[in-house]
Amino acid sequence: MVTALSEVVRVAADGARVSVSLPAEAGTLKWHGATRLSGPKFIRHFDLAQAGEHKVIPEKILPGARTEIFRRRGFDLVLYEAADRSDGCLVFVGPHNEASTWFGGPPPRPAVLNRIVSMLTFADSPAGARLTAKPAANLQQHGTMLVGSDARMTVIIRDARNVRDDLPTWRGQAQGDAEVWRSRLDLREEQAAKLKGTPFEWRYTFANATSVFDVTFRSEPPPGVRLKSAVEENHVNTVLSGLKVAWAA
Repeated sequence: MVTALSEVVRVAADGARVSVSLPAEAGTLKWHGATRLSGPKFIRHFDLAQAGEHKVIPEKILPGARTEIFRRRGFDLVLYEAADRSDGCLVFVGPHNEASTWFGGPPPRPAVLNRIVSMLTFADSPAGARLTAKPAANLQQHGTMLVGSDARMTVIIRDARNVRDDLPTWRGQAQGDAEVWRSRLDLREEQAAKLKGTPFEWRYTFANATSVFDVTFRSEPPPGVRLKSAVEENHVNTVLSGLKVAWAA
């Protein structure tokens, strides 16, 4: 029996085109990601998510935060400052996706915020948001990853050129054009004992010519989430055997 595959094409924060083939059993994943930009007197980590995620900040993360909105062509800049000025966050909000960066204290003065924004390009699309440095900014971009998840699994995808040194030194098991390794998850003792001998105790790492991606599965859905069927070992094996990724920079 041949498993039907569906292809999803996403844009990573650095502009890479990432093609993901998933078995139908994998369902529909929600996509987010991360990237870092650094250079002289500049270092910023950005988390990317689907548009609307930032609304949780004044509701739960920084209750009662002061909010300012600045309109830009194609996106908004939303600035949050905690009521006690203990933290702040700047969010690039597009129609489809957003990118946020935290300050670990009160937001910097307007001149510094303007400098941060002036050094970056934010371009949103239904397939993902691109957040890159302008050519004259003299910044390096690294740590870019694309993450897909649902109530049953998480897949973290990175550019193979940047993470080859993180792979095990021994040869992995061959699967199509990829090598596969597995490593035990860092679980609490009680949970580790419960999952021992099942596919849920492992992290599965795949590496091919263009991408490295880690896959983990949840033995139980998060609180409040109901699944149509149980997450069984069969599901894990079907997804792992059909999942394919290509990262085109």
